[in-house]
Amino acid sequence: MELELKFSADEHFFKGHYPGYPVTPGVMLIDKAHSAAEILLNRKIVLKSINKVKFSNPILPEEVVVLKLEQKGEGEMAYSFLKEGVQCASGTFVFECSKSQQILTKS
Repeated sequence: MELELKFSADEHFFKGHYPGYPVTPGVMLIDKAHSAAEILLNRKIVLKSINKVKFSNPILPEEVVVLKLEQKGEGEMAYSFLKEGVQCASGTFVFECSKSQQILTKS
């Protein structure tokens, strides 16, 4: 799955992360990857661990990035954020999902 994203300069987390040089916090990137994985799987998932996390290039306000998700096996997902083809962040997470917790989508 690939998803194009842009973080608006108005996002609340830019105000304190870092004054004078706003950078998208890593926790927000992981949150976006988690949310996208739930949509991909059509299931609520609970993260058990986050592994191999790398933040190699900052993502600034209003920059367009591509989030790539790849299921690595039962309960494991790899994610990466790319800006103009250059990797900005990556990692894997281990999760549990429940068949009884489907995400309801609008038709």
